[in-house]
Amino acid sequence: MEQGRDTFSCDEKTFTNVYQMMATLGRGAFAAVKLAFCTPTVTYVAGKILANMKEYSARNNNEVDIIKSLVHPHIIKFFQEVQTQEITYLIMEYASKGDLLHQIRKPGGLQECKAQRLFTQVLQAVKYCHDNSIVHRDIKANNILIDSTGNAKLCDFGLAVKVVPREKLKNFCGTLAYCTPEVFGVEPYDGYASDVWNLGVLLYFMVARHVPFQASSSAGLRQQTLAANFSIPHHVPIDIFSVIVELLMINPDRRPTISQILGRPMIRDSQEQASCNPTRSLPGTLSPSIAGTMTGMGYKPEGMIV
Repeated sequence: MEQGRDTFSCDEKTFTNVYQMMATLGRGAFAAVKLAFCTPTVTYVAGKILANMKEYSARNNNEVDIIKSLVHPHIIKFFQEVQTQEITYLIMEYASKGDLLHQIRKPGGLQECKAQRLFTQVLQAVKYCHDNSIVHRDIKANNILIDSTGNAKLCDFGLAVKVVPREKLKNFCGTLAYCTPEVFGVEPYDGYASDVWNLGVLLYFMVARHVPFQASSSAGLRQQTLAANFSIPHHVPIDIFSVIVELLMINPDRRPTISQILGRPMIRDSQEQASCNPTRSLPGTLSPSIAGTMTGMGYKPEGMIV
């Protein structure tokens, strides 16, 4: 394989000799993600498959540039970009416990302390993105993965954009049930405040086990969102209740920033409850032989995990 700016070009046969694609982990409108086995390193990774089509080139390049720039404990790790004639593969960390949606839908749902801990980790990931002028635009349970140690990893930056301070966004995008009221309008909107609304829908879903806005049609869902027509179940504790209400403010100027949310009692409590998750999220250590092989393939030392 030929190296160039952390990108490798090869034929399909060479690629399959290195990466054995296995089960499909997820599928979206523009890509599929598969479990892959990396033969030289004897490790499992996730491979996102992007078609090399002219109409998708700008989108693909934007996603690659953004995910390469992000290094955070609660953002899925990027390892390598491999291009064949027809496909671009993004090789990333494999989160073995699936997505947050699966965790929420398990019998009994999420324990309160676990929901608070995972939500705090997602907040930290989004704050890192915002601090680096990146708006995700599709924060939802499907796009949060759970690794082998039970920690959250924000993923899927296919709709993410770099936004300079005070710049407004215009185009409608995201998942309808999570969409903020302002994206349905004609005026440009604040992408950072839109991410905050997404977080409100996510937190509601984590504790209520259903999204706050539900309707039998897209038009009905839009109407409910525009009116912020939702009720919070009685079993939700007051500190979580209060954060949901703050995040789901119709007026984007009244929504808190991520830094402000991180100061709320709900978040402070989750950080103090170490007994809820005694497992530490430190990466493992590779043997020198495997590390040497990965370096030869173009992996950066800081991106290597077991």
